[in-house]
Amino acid sequence: MKQYFFFIVFLFSIPLGMQAQNFNNEYGKVGKEDIIYSNSPLDKEAEAVVIYDIGQSFFSESNNALEVFYERTTRIKIFKDAGIKYANVEIPLYTEGDIYESAFDIEACTYNFENGIFTRTNLDLTTCHDEKVNKYWINKKFAMPNVKAGSIIEYSYKISSQYVFKLRNWNFQWKIPVIYSKYTTKMIPFYQYTFLLQGANKFTSQKSYVETGNDQQFGSTKYQNMIYEFVMKDLPAFKDEEFITSEDDNIIKINFQLSKVTNQSGVVRNVISTWPELIKDLLKDEDFGEYEKKSEGMASKIFDLKSLILLPAQQKFDSILNYVKSNYIWNKSNFRMASKSVKAFIKDKSGNNADMNLFTIGLLNAAGIKAVPVILSTRENGKIKYDYPFSHFFNYVVILAEIDGKNILSDATIVLSSNNRIPEKCINDKGLIIQKDKIEWVSLQSLVPSKTQITFQMNLTDSINNVIVQTSATEYTGLDYRNDFGTNTHSIKQHLLDKGYDVIDSSIVVKNQTNTHYPYIVKYAIEVHPEKLNDKIYVSPFLHEVMAENPLKQSARTYPIDMIYPKKSTFYSEISIPEGYKVDFLPAIDNIKNEMFELEYSAQVKDQKINVILNYYFKVPVYEAVEYSKIKYYFNEIVNKGSEKIVFVKK
Repeated sequence: MKQYFFFIVFLFSIPLGMQAQNFNNEYGKVGKEDIIYSNSPLDKEAEAVVIYDIGQSFFSESNNALEVFYERTTRIKIFKDAGIKYANVEIPLYTEGDIYESAFDIEACTYNFENGIFTRTNLDLTTCHDEKVNKYWINKKFAMPNVKAGSIIEYSYKISSQYVFKLRNWNFQWKIPVIYSKYTTKMIPFYQYTFLLQGANKFTSQKSYVETGNDQQFGSTKYQNMIYEFVMKDLPAFKDEEFITSEDDNIIKINFQLSKVTNQSGVVRNVISTWPELIKDLLKDEDFGEYEKKSEGMASKIFDLKSLILLPAQQKFDSILNYVKSNYIWNKSNFRMASKSVKAFIKDKSGNNADMNLFTIGLLNAAGIKAVPVILSTRENGKIKYDYPFSHFFNYVVILAEIDGKNILSDATIVLSSNNRIPEKCINDKGLIIQKDKIEWVSLQSLVPSKTQITFQMNLTDSINNVIVQTSATEYTGLDYRNDFGTNTHSIKQHLLDKGYDVIDSSIVVKNQTNTHYPYIVKYAIEVHPEKLNDKIYVSPFLHEVMAENPLKQSARTYPIDMIYPKKSTFYSEISIPEGYKVDFLPAIDNIKNEMFELEYSAQVKDQKINVILNYYFKVPVYEAVEYSKIKYYFNEIVNKGSEKIVFVKK
């Protein structure tokens, strides 16, 4: 029972610096180094820095059962007012049935040094409160007292957990620089874990050893803890930039996955399953495979199957999807398993995504359409690690149907989208097809570009610019418009007012809100006062519709630029030359065309009008990190050309 085993998998490597300061990392021992520390060499503009973040986990017996305990101590220096948000602390606690976690021994204080006086303000523990996140998670929250720019905050807490089959992950990296982060775990011979390091090529230091001293005992088994220590120093801030799947996929952290359990008699049970075993378990689960079968059995009570089966495959598919979308409501809850029985779902007319999609799969199969479930992890939940067959990695299920020899992914929860699309949140690498006696993954990527076209008709005079604007959007961009605005002219007007437009109320027209086979269209008229200076008029041909700044800010990036799907945008403006004026300046033509990206810009005078066009097209859903500088350059070109003005001068 004194044999221990672990292995570490390294993912998404980046080099790390070695610039740690010599701070005292003991709670309450704040020194001169903490007080005079005014900015981070890793990031001169950082709003705060983590001086140290130290945690440990260990197992202990309680009421003849094992519990796992966590301890954490953290010190942060606040540099700027913007960094005060790090004084709001949350402790996530898990609860499921009789399994629960609780926080205790919370200590926290704020240190300030002003006018030569050093003060310490302790947290009033009565201000701690619990906030329910969902069915399983509660956040214990507290705000540090008397915090301002220049403050040092420090807090410590402990957690007792009955959830011994899942150790908490440890994030070494924050959204602010981290000087020193250390995590220690004390392993016992009953649970064997796999350790996965993500985001770095190695630890600053790591060591393992057998704990000395008296033997531990659980039941009749005596043992000594095996200690593993992991240290990271001088970590740069994680820049939560645009175009990433999730922070959890890219931040430097260590994950723990239980792989084996050994009982006191020495009997070993492997926890790491296999993909065939995982699929087999799902197919026989009453909230998954059996749910789908029962749905199939209910189909004859819902449809005239004899008539339905005679229809062409595409028509059958659309009829069933449209029926579910029209008669059942998604309750905004996501999970890989159904939340209620089929009868309860039919009665309630609402359920989670699994209720709706597994039900739809059953109806499709009853009508002669071959359909199977696909389980996946949403973008927010992170990417699947394909070498580790754990069901808890998955949090969503969609439909895979075969129509006229082609596989189509679908989701009955997205009412305002085509039936052959899944939600944007589900476009996350690959999904596992749940089918008997076969292991197969399906790509979740969408290669169909979402197109946006905005046209401007500008009737320009010396004092006012009357503009008719029409926006047309397809695919996921169109879905965003349908969900965000729909036919609500009040919301559309408010959105335009927020952009600084003077909208003519009666001019707002929306087309194709529910007809998803066609682009969503919104048309409106606005009045814009032209910019005038020294007998010249300056006109922005695309108003405020082209992005005003580059969304990519870093000098380099170590993770992919994930745009989710290809994006194509067209801006076309027809501008009348105002009476008594002539063209003084037209922006230059610009063209970029390669396998990754296209841009076209031109401005031409024709028949007392100026026609200006800007097209750009990101052709690839996901660009690798090595392409970062190119993509950043392309965005710069879009911003520059989109902001250029046409100049008119009096004749």
